[in-house]
Amino acid sequence: MGLYINNGKHPTVYKSKKKINEPNQKFVRRDYLSEVIDEQHQANVSLINAISEMKHQFLNQEVVQANNWDKIENQLKEIRRSNQKHIQYEEVIMDLLKTQEELQKQLSEKISKQEEFQTGVLVRLDQQEALTEKISRQLNHIRSILFERTNYLAEKIDEGYKITSSYVYNLMTGSDQPITFYLMNNKKGEKQK
Repeated sequence: MGLYINNGKHPTVYKSKKKINEPNQKFVRRDYLSEVIDEQHQANVSLINAISEMKHQFLNQEVVQANNWDKIENQLKEIRRSNQKHIQYEEVIMDLLKTQEELQKQLSEKISKQEEFQTGVLVRLDQQEALTEKISRQLNHIRSILFERTNYLAEKIDEGYKITSSYVYNLMTGSDQPITFYLMNNKKGEKQK
């Protein structure tokens, strides 16, 4: 606190025109309790300022933490939703895989039956080929027999015809010459003409 000079009522009190030598106090009386109280007061002020600053930082940190927790909660909700979707997709995929597995079993059974059927068809084809070959040999044998019999019958018919025609010729002409001589004479006559 500075020196108060009342210029209105006492203008000259505590005023000097000389230069004041400093320090002008020769004795100093120290009151240690006052100093301790002042120091304690300064420490308290410093502590209050620090506590106020910490409170301000704590409030700021609390707001930041609350924002971070909100973000984390939102992220957790999103992760839960995503996880739920993945679980649903997994269930759908498992159902599809089960259906696919059943279809594959059915297809495998059908392929197995088809292979058995094809094996049976191949066996029957082999048997059919053997039967066809046997029938072909039998037909060739019958054909050769028919050919031989036809030739034999043709020769017999030809002989029978010759005998019958000779007999009829003999009856008609009264000649003992067979018809072959007559036919040969007709052919010679035609060649000469």
